[in-house]
Amino acid sequence: MGNKVLKVLGFSVRDQQFAVKTANYSFTVKDGRELVRDVNADSGELLLAKLAGSIHAVGSLIGNTLGLNLKSIQVEVSGEIKADDVDKANFYEFNKVEVVVKPTSEASIVLLKEWIDAVKSACPMFANFNAKTPTIVTLVKEYDQVKVA
Repeated sequence: MGNKVLKVLGFSVRDQQFAVKTANYSFTVKDGRELVRDVNADSGELLLAKLAGSIHAVGSLIGNTLGLNLKSIQVEVSGEIKADDVDKANFYEFNKVEVVVKPTSEASIVLLKEWIDAVKSACPMFANFNAKTPTIVTLVKEYDQVKVA
């Protein structure tokens, strides 16, 4: 059998909350506590959601420390698994994990690169994933077209 890709999208919402959406469920987290969660959540998607939430939380803290004035952080995580692992109820081995981080900030790309490097160094979930699975993080900065050279 081929491989299957699990995807998670997380983004900042009001009052320091982080909303997570996947193909099968959605929930919102505030201060590390789940506010709403579907009991039928897939364990692979939950692992990816934990990675997204951890990057968001650590990113917010480091952003405040660096004075970045982050308006929001969007985190997209996708993990490739062997199709054979889909039948395993509680455990997934990812072949690779890709993370795309999209901060909304007036900060320069140089400062945001420093920020994402600090997040990768300080994030415990990223360290856990990266130790077992090739994990690629991509930083995306959107620019106001009027101010772009």
